[in-house]
Amino acid sequence: MTDQNWDSHLPLPYQSLSHYQWTPIQIVELTWEYLQKQTIRSVVDLGSGVGKFCLHLATLSKGRFPIVGIEDRSDLFTVSETLREKWNLSSVSFLNQSFLEDFPLGHSHYYAFNPLYETMKASFSIDMQKEKSALLFLQSVQILKNHLFRCKVGTKLITYHGFGGSVLPGYQLVLKKELEMGEWAVWERVV
Repeated sequence: MTDQNWDSHLPLPYQSLSHYQWTPIQIVELTWEYLQKQTIRSVVDLGSGVGKFCLHLATLSKGRFPIVGIEDRSDLFTVSETLREKWNLSSVSFLNQSFLEDFPLGHSHYYAFNPLYETMKASFSIDMQKEKSALLFLQSVQILKNHLFRCKVGTKLITYHGFGGSVLPGYQLVLKKELEMGEWAVWERVV
């Protein structure tokens, strides 16, 4: 599978955003390589966009564990659901909600591809639906940190291009890879 092949299933306006907004296939495969050595109850993608991470991970894992994508934009949620149904991937579900307002506690692994980027910058934005300001970005990062702090000890957060900050209280950085395409890291809740 290549990014170009996967992205060809997207509506045209979303194909051009792939390089900036949707997780590259190489990162999904790196994440799967890591997850194969883990005990997994479930994986949640915070800000799942068009569902690329979730759907490709479900294909790689052959449905071994539940995968949940959370996306607050209804048009992106619809694209995700359409592809999930098209490919008959029953281990994946998508929720059309804000993870900042309704955080899904109780999962073993969370994934974030800089999910708060859209509140900070206008460059390569999906659309202009979200308010963009440095203050909103900082407030959102703090809300996300508070939610992640409420997770159980042992919970893992996998990030690509970060979660919006460099310090995550209660978590320890356990694995980090500097790739040509960006930083991929794993954090574990330790206290």
